[in-house]
Amino acid sequence: MNSSTTSNIDLYQIVTDQIIASLERGVIPWQRPWAEAGIPANLLSKRQYRGINLWLLLLLNYDRNLFLTWDQIKQSGGSVNKGEKGHIVVYWQQTKRPSETDADKVKLVPLLRYYKIYNITQCRDIPEHLIPKGDATIKEFIPKMECESIIQTMTDAPVIEHKQQQAYYNITTDVINMPKKKSFKTVDSYYSTLFHELVHSTGAEKRLGRKTLMDMVPFGTPSYAMEELIAEMGSAYLCRFAGILPNEIENTVAYLDNWLGVFKKDKRFLITASGQAQKAVDMVLGSKEEGSKDEVDESKEASVVS
Repeated sequence: MNSSTTSNIDLYQIVTDQIIASLERGVIPWQRPWAEAGIPANLLSKRQYRGINLWLLLLLNYDRNLFLTWDQIKQSGGSVNKGEKGHIVVYWQQTKRPSETDADKVKLVPLLRYYKIYNITQCRDIPEHLIPKGDATIKEFIPKMECESIIQTMTDAPVIEHKQQQAYYNITTDVINMPKKKSFKTVDSYYSTLFHELVHSTGAEKRLGRKTLMDMVPFGTPSYAMEELIAEMGSAYLCRFAGILPNEIENTVAYLDNWLGVFKKDKRFLITASGQAQKAVDMVLGSKEEGSKDEVDESKEASVVS
């Protein structure tokens, strides 16, 4: 059974509905901890899930965020427990379509596709040697040093100042202003706030040229909601990468209402925002995957190392 599909089901709506249901319960996916369960990843390829898939898988609340495709389970000699259902993972596939301007030419069109994966707790008879003992995703580190490393190694980073008692990114001067460090209740809250502004800065024209930042629209508009969501998701990922807890956003109710409003009107909003957040994080971290697709189809990657 191949879990990949090219079905015409509305993936945008499925993904958006899952996030809306979570937000209506007061649960913000990008603020949920994953220190104990680990960042969601494929058990065999070790590839971490990215973009919207990261947040969807975190909502599942598994004790260990290790997943396999159907083919990987079968080829490892395991099987899925009776009654268990797979979880959707989306990815972009380049599909050839006839050119609208030249009948002799074709163009590549990105289409959203999906396949299904299963958590290791949904399976049985997975060879023990394939499953790491304990949580291999947790590293011993000093949070402050990890945070400083992220900031100091970002290529062409904005200037960071501590002149005013408010946090913001000035797109005109390419400067992040932060309140004095002693103003924060915890070290974690300082870095979480700084990461939020750092993600905003990736939208500058000389970096990613993100329209939602450069337009500088007021609160309550879809563009503002998009930019804040990008910054929140990106900051949450950087916090987990550094091993610290993200801040709970201020005016949570106002943000939730704003996000829910646009999510219900625009089913593509979430997937677009998460993809932009991933690009921002890749830029901050200098990731080699910068500019790559958010996900690939793992359904055929079923080889098992014995």
